[in-house]
This record gives sequence, C-alpha cells and structure tokens, in this order.
Amino acid sequence: MDRLVDRSLSASVFAADLPAAGEGLPTRAGTIVVGGGIVGASIALHLAEAGVDDVLLLERGVLTNGTTWHAAGLVAGARGSRALTGLSSYGLAFYGELEARSGLDVSLTRSGSLSIARQPGRVDELAYARDVAVRSGIEATLVEADAVARLWPLASPEGVLAALHFPHDGYLNPGWAALAIAKLAHEAGVVLREGVEVTAITTENGRATGVVTAHGTIAADRVIIAGGLWSRDLARTAGVSLPLYAAEHVHVRSNAIDGAAPTLPVLRDVDHSYYIRPEAGRLLVGAFEPQGIPRAVETIAADGFATFPDDWEHFAPVRTAAERAVPALGPAGYDRFLTAPESFTPDTAFLLGETAEVENLFVATGLNSQGIIYGPGIGRELARWIVAGSPQFDSASVDVRRFSRHQSNRRYLHARTVESLGRLYAMHWPGYQSQTARDVRRTPLHARLAELGARFGEVNGGERALWYGGPTPQESYSYRRPGSFDRIAAEHRAAREGVALFDLSPFTKVEIAGPDALALVQRAVTSDVDTSVGQAVYTLFLNSTGGIELDGTVTRLAADRFLVVTPSFSHHATLGLLRRLARGTAAVVTDVTAMYATIGVMGPLSRELLRRVSPEDWSDEAQPYQTGREVELADGFAYSLRISFVGELGYELYPTADLAVNVLDALWEAGQELGVRMAGYQALDTLRSEKGYRHLGHDIGPSDDPYAAGLGFTVALDKPGGFAGRDALAARDPRSPKHRTVFVALDDPEAMLVHDEALLRDGVEVGRLTSGAYGHTLGRSVGIAIVDPALVDVATLLPDGSPGFAVECRGIAVPATVSRRPFYDPRGERLRG
Repeated sequence: MDRLVDRSLSASVFAADLPAAGEGLPTRAGTIVVGGGIVGASIALHLAEAGVDDVLLLERGVLTNGTTWHAAGLVAGARGSRALTGLSSYGLAFYGELEARSGLDVSLTRSGSLSIARQPGRVDELAYARDVAVRSGIEATLVEADAVARLWPLASPEGVLAALHFPHDGYLNPGWAALAIAKLAHEAGVVLREGVEVTAITTENGRATGVVTAHGTIAADRVIIAGGLWSRDLARTAGVSLPLYAAEHVHVRSNAIDGAAPTLPVLRDVDHSYYIRPEAGRLLVGAFEPQGIPRAVETIAADGFATFPDDWEHFAPVRTAAERAVPALGPAGYDRFLTAPESFTPDTAFLLGETAEVENLFVATGLNSQGIIYGPGIGRELARWIVAGSPQFDSASVDVRRFSRHQSNRRYLHARTVESLGRLYAMHWPGYQSQTARDVRRTPLHARLAELGARFGEVNGGERALWYGGPTPQESYSYRRPGSFDRIAAEHRAAREGVALFDLSPFTKVEIAGPDALALVQRAVTSDVDTSVGQAVYTLFLNSTGGIELDGTVTRLAADRFLVVTPSFSHHATLGLLRRLARGTAAVVTDVTAMYATIGVMGPLSRELLRRVSPEDWSDEAQPYQTGREVELADGFAYSLRISFVGELGYELYPTADLAVNVLDALWEAGQELGVRMAGYQALDTLRSEKGYRHLGHDIGPSDDPYAAGLGFTVALDKPGGFAGRDALAARDPRSPKHRTVFVALDDPEAMLVHDEALLRDGVEVGRLTSGAYGHTLGRSVGIAIVDPALVDVATLLPDGSPGFAVECRGIAVPATVSRRPFYDPRGERLRG
C-alpha cells in the first residue's frame, strides 16, 4: 500500500528512467493500452508474449497511481463460477512465479484464506463454492466451526456455523506486483510512457483509429481502455457506453497485535461485510459495507493517489463486528485509515472485450475491487481474444456488451453503486435481484402486471415479471427450494395443460429493411433465411472463429424486410453486430424493441383463447408452426408469430406499445373460463429447461460452436454468400466437437440445481451442468450439460436416458439420468399441435 510516487523508481525497476512526459512519444502504435495499473500492465505483457508487436502503454500519472496502489493485495484461486475461477487461478499461479521472473520482491504470502458462514444460507453458498473450486482443480475444504479457532487463533468462533478454507490463497504487495509486471512488459518490447494523459479516442467508419493526448494524436490499429474508474468518460469520447461508477473503498490497519503473524489466512467474515489480513505484525481490516458511498469522477483528484477524508462513523458497524469477532482489535487501536476510490458495475462483474459500438476498441475495467485477483487472467484472456478474434473462454458474465445503454447513465449508476460495493460480500443467492436503481426501464404492460400481482426482477436494467403472487424475491431466496416454488409450479402447469400469458416485451426486436436487407441478414446468421414471406427461422449469429455470439429468430416480413428477435440481455450486442454489418450497404437497422410489446400466449388452449379475441382463422392450416402474419386482435392489430420457447403450442403477439394493454386485457378477460394464468420468467425457464432449449449466456456462448452445442441443424454451410464465421466452422468436423451437449435429470425430486455442478460417472467428472431448473412436469430437477466425448459416448446413451450418472450438489453425489434427447416431448410434437 506504500505510495509509489518517486519517479527514480523507474531507474531501478526498468534499468533506466522512463522518458519524461511527451518525450520520445511515437506518432503511431499497433496497439495502445490506456492505463498503467495492474490490469493495463498485464494486458501489455500478455500481448507481447502472444507475439503482438508494437504495443504502447500510456499512463497519465505514474504507474500504479490510480487504484492499484491502495489495493489490499488479496489473491485467490477460486471465484463464483468455473469461468471466473479459470481467470483467478491463473493469477495465483502467475504471481507464484512473478518474483523469480522479474527480480522484484512482490511479498507474496501463501497463507491461505478462510471464509466463515454465520447463517444456513451462507453454508449452502460455501458448499456450492467448494464444489466449483474442487472441480476446477483448486484445493478447498469446508470445515466445522471449531476449526476456525485452530486456523485463526485470534478469532472467536462464536456464531460461526462453518467455514471454507483455501490453503493456497494469500496476499501480496499490489504496487510492486504491478511494477514487476510492467517491468516484464518493458523487457518484452512494450513501450511504457508515464505522464501522458489520453483525452479522447479517435474513430473512423466505426473503428478505433488512435488516441488524442496532451502531446498530440497517436494513431493505432486498436485501442484498449484499462483506465479504471476514469474509463467511462474516456469511452464516451468514442460514443461508447460503459456502466461504471466510483465508490469509496476503505481499509484500516491496527496497531501491533501479538499473534498477527503473516501465516494467518485471509479471514473473510462475509456476513459482516469485512475481511482481515496480517500486515507487518498488525491486522488490516477492509470493508464491503452494504451501504456504499458513491463518488462522481469529477470529485476525485485526477493527479493520482487519490484519497478521501477518514470516516470512522461510516466504518463503525464494520468495526464493531470485526472487534467482536477478533477481540484483540479493540484494545490495540488503529494507526491508519485509508479510503480511496474504486470502480463498480451494476452487477459487480467486470467489463471485458470489444465494444459493441466501435470495432477494435477493447475495454478491461470495472474490476469491483478485484483487480489484483483477476489482473493476470484478464491480461491473458484479452490477449488471446485479440489474437484469435473472439473470446477463448466463457466470457458471457463479463462481456462489456451485456448491459443496456441506459445503465451508463450517471444518476442510475450513483443509485446502484450504493448497493454494488456491498454485493461483493452479500449473499450470492441464485436469482438475486438488485434493490437499487429499479423501475427505470419498464415494458408497456408493467402497470397492468403489477395490478395482477407480478413479482418483478430485472435484467440489464429492464423490469420483468418473475412470477405472480406469493412471496417477494427477497422472501424466496434459497439454494434449496425457493419460497416461490409453488407459484412457479402453478404457472408452469398452466402452460403445459391449459394456457398462460407471458409479457415477453423485453425481447430484443430489430427490423432490417432495404434493398440489401436479405444480403445483410444472410451474412449475419447461420441459417438460410431466403424464405417465403411470413416464415420464421431459429438461427445463430457467429463470430469469426465460429463461436456463438447470439441466437434468435429471423422472420421475413417482406421481400426486403426482416424482423430479428434475440434475448433481452443481448440487446446491445445485437444492435452492435447488425449495425457493423450494415455499414456501406443499402440496409437500415432499426431498434423496434420499445415500439412493440410482446405477449406470449402459450399452452394447448392458446389457440382457443385467441379465437375468443380475434376473428381470424387460427387453425394449423391458416398459421402453421414457425410462421407469422398480421392479425386483427382485440380492438386493434398485431403481428402474430407462431413460435414457442416453452415447448407447447404457442404464439408470440407483437402489438404496438399503445395497443399492448388493450390486447392483454382482452386475453385475460376472455381466458377466465379457460383457467388462464399470468406467468413469469421463472416459469419460462423451468419450461424451456424441460424442453432442452439452450439459454444464451449459460448453455451457449462465444467459445461454443453450433456442433458442440447440438445446434448443427441451424447451419447452412452452402448458402450463397456464406455467413460470418462460416470458414472457421467449415474447417471443423461436426462429428468431433470439443464437447457434446446432453440433458440431465436428477433422480431425487428434492434436489435442486444451480449451474456449474459437476456431472459424474463412477465418481469421475465427465462434464458439467451449464444450466438447471426444476422440471415441474417431470417432478424433478433437469438441466443441460456438456460432456467430454472421450469420457461419454453420447451415441450409446439410451433414447429415454441412461442411469449410472450423478450430479454433485453441495458435496453430495445425487444420482441422475442422462439423455442425448430432451426428456420432455423430444420430437416436438406438441409445438405442432
């Protein structure tokens, strides 16, 4: 935590002083990295080591002076998912070699870490985290409360139910670690320049072309923003929205305490929002308090090493809890109070990757106070991303494009950041819903759904009904059966046996029109969409390496007009992808998401319900499966698309926003005799899981190709003009994918799935669950999994499922049945009823 302000350090670290500001600054570079903290340094190093020449790193102050210098230096091998664990575990191994490679003392101490649980739900969370860690190759043990006193003699075990011990975690000096990485980058050929402020990103025809500095403009082939909390404002100069806001992050240090040995593990008392680690015979106590203090960027000093005034009053609740758990803290007192800025995102996951708005503009920022843990892994994966042309890991949870544009609004971010800081240590419940910055973006049906008892959640800042009536989301949280279980079951059964209404308005809806509309859509998707007017096609959108960027439906509205519908959270990515392809063509891409509502009418009685509110012919002959048409409905008109994500006869209705309430009211009133129910997104998920439909971001993503995902039927390799990613896909053997997709059902009706659980055969891991939900029709939990073809011959699985498998659920191997086909209606006969 010592401030690295002495510029003479560069002489000893880099074997010569770095040039003064502006001196010897090139006018062009292949890649410019903006930001000289641990993330920027890591990216520069890994790019150079990946063979990327001509890398220039620019830091407006001195290296590490943004947020790296005041980090607590915690390092960890495991995080909350397998994808993030891959990043963090790489970092732990990287730091283990850093001192030997760089010759600098980074003070790495591998004393382990200990996360304690004080409530039953936290015990479940830690058990789940233990499974993820162990199956990722990280040593972890869930221990009883009495082990806490043995592992952490200064701590009181009072109130502790269990703890999760990682013996190989630890801490280091963050500033020196960053300098060590920068030194290695310098030796690998990266040009480092301090004292160079980047004030803008230059662009041309939708591509990043360089940066503007106080010393002139520097051209580049690509630009990477790794500027911490200042990244949002810099990205805005290129028209890019980054949802990022600063908050105060505090840690204090005690006076000397007997027993505060460096061998003590990092202690995380997550239920009380703090961590403790040793430092020079003292204890450092850091907080992720539930009510954070947001800070606007303009209130933060831009000349480096920014701090805020001591605020012991705000820290008091954490201090009281820490002193109760570690009694030696109280009488020892404190010799330092440090509050400095850190940046946070609305969902407390960082921002990584190429931006939707501007090609060749990448970001790696918004680390939510975990930059030291993730820095090396981010550097490696972003370098791989740039070299390969697409992500080489499961990037969905951190992809910069996952947010809605409005989530970069400063008022919105200020409100959400109050909560975001504390989310690091709050319970990570399945299906958790943020409580701040809500009711900002609503569908046209929102008020009516509220009257009908909707329990709302949000995805990328948009409100949606999760279920109707009964407990609130906060009352339902559980790693076991949630409080909403019975409500969701009733909605599920309505869609299977009768008729249910869904507000699907958050779906991304994009219209493409013009003389080149067909050519553009054909280029964008894997399927041949040169179909008859009114035909809808389920299809995929690939990246240059054949990975799945998006999935959705394309419906031909006219010879030169198409409707593209994709998941709601991929709104930003969908527009970015299509607008890039439209450049220089005679096609117009229009976002019509807010123009139209989307009402799902799902279930075997859906046709009967529609007959009661519309004079149209609703027979199978009049509107076959996967076709669309304009219909007279209620007191207006709507586009009707016969398609279903629930696996039953169903229709998606697209009235204009001003007619949406009228249509819903008519359907609701006419459906009373049929037992109609409103249904939410939780029921939608249980229904699609039984049917085996893939969920973008969980079951499929940029590192999966159509063959591995079991979606090869969407691929038309020989269609005229090809499609994005076609050549990469053509080079692969469909018979030998990197993994296979299978369907899993637990034999125990009480067991619940989350995702990322290990799939076992004879006690050996052969795959993992990518998603899971309770199948209320089947009466047990069901999920989608990927398996290693070398360990499971999918072709030999019985059509109705093979026994002999198990899924590891919180340390227990639950017997399971695995099938190569979905368990519910595998032939899709009910869709065509």
